[in-house]
Amino acid sequence: MDSIVVRYLFIFFTILIYSHSGILQNTIDNAKPGSIINLAGGSFHETIVIDKPLTIKAKNCTIVGAEKGSVITIKASDVHINGLHIQGSGKRRDTMDAAITMENVRNVSIQDCTIDNALFGIVAHYSNHLIFKNNAIASFLEKVVDNRGDFVRLWGCKNILIQNNRFFQGRDLSINRSKNILVKNNQIEHARYGILAMMDHNLTASANNIHDIYAGIYLKGGSRITFDHNTIFDTRLATGTGILLAHGKDIFVKNNRVYGCAQGIYIDSSPAELGMRRYIEHNIFSNNFTALHFHSAICNNTITNNDFLGNLNDVVRDLSKIKKANNIIEKNYWDRYQGFDQNKDGFGDIPYQILLYADRLWQNDHHLQFFYATPIFSLLDFIERLAPFSEPEKLLEDRLPRMEPVNH
Repeated sequence: MDSIVVRYLFIFFTILIYSHSGILQNTIDNAKPGSIINLAGGSFHETIVIDKPLTIKAKNCTIVGAEKGSVITIKASDVHINGLHIQGSGKRRDTMDAAITMENVRNVSIQDCTIDNALFGIVAHYSNHLIFKNNAIASFLEKVVDNRGDFVRLWGCKNILIQNNRFFQGRDLSINRSKNILVKNNQIEHARYGILAMMDHNLTASANNIHDIYAGIYLKGGSRITFDHNTIFDTRLATGTGILLAHGKDIFVKNNRVYGCAQGIYIDSSPAELGMRRYIEHNIFSNNFTALHFHSAICNNTITNNDFLGNLNDVVRDLSKIKKANNIIEKNYWDRYQGFDQNKDGFGDIPYQILLYADRLWQNDHHLQFFYATPIFSLLDFIERLAPFSEPEKLLEDRLPRMEPVNH
């Protein structure tokens, strides 16, 4: 008797779960363009295609995909999705299986949605006027971060607002070859790159909180890029980086706080680059292993009015022969500065020079980093400073170092 009851209960719940299968797609197919579809409670086990302008408003409602392909495919402009819980995409990276995907559309908004157990969150290609706001997006639970999908992936898009979202347990917030983008007030954590921006124009990332990642912001090329008022901390591994700048024209990094990273800011510029400029101003770099890390050149930088506090190293360079040219470095606060301010103007009387002594030999051979801060290196450093046998290398000079921090 009990087995019969259990069997009927199983059949009943199976029918209940799949009773909504296909209903949402039928509703969309029968709706007139511009309609509003209200969903209140329940689960829909299906994938849907939206091919006409409409609005979906949901409350306590979940759509579960078939674990193959994308869950929602948007093929029309003027589509708005609010309050929906979306999960169950496929896991194929070559087809970019996602919770929501769209291409060649405009005026689309995704707001107040929860996305989880999907490879990619939102994928948009060649689309215009998009709003992604107040969403929570997570990829599959993968231990290897590279095996996860991107929270949001944009390619060739224009006029985008990404605001007040929580992105966690994914790979990147990826913005590629797009323009006029604002990324504001987002929480990004447990990922590879917080923001990955490649060859974009007029992108602003402002007031984002990024932590527990490999690199907070990774910029590769582009123009008119602004990173301001972001907080980046706790990057993973010995190579974890707060902000990584690789080329780009008119790059503004200002009013950010970067702390607890292996490299606060890593600059990979070319000695031959022309027409490029980085403006690094009014930032706080604190408690990092290295504050400023240069790869192959120290060129075309304006570094002013920053605070460098509690960093193990202020400046590091990778290559032993490095080009230095066209820099403006002044009015920063360095907690290692030991000069005086006799005229009480708030600036040191002599420049702050960062010199490469014997205890920095590990910058030429990183295997020696194991011995960093050991007594033998400290002794070599003391002897070199007391009676140098050769002129130390000057890595960087701030001609007007501040006596007090300038940013609060």
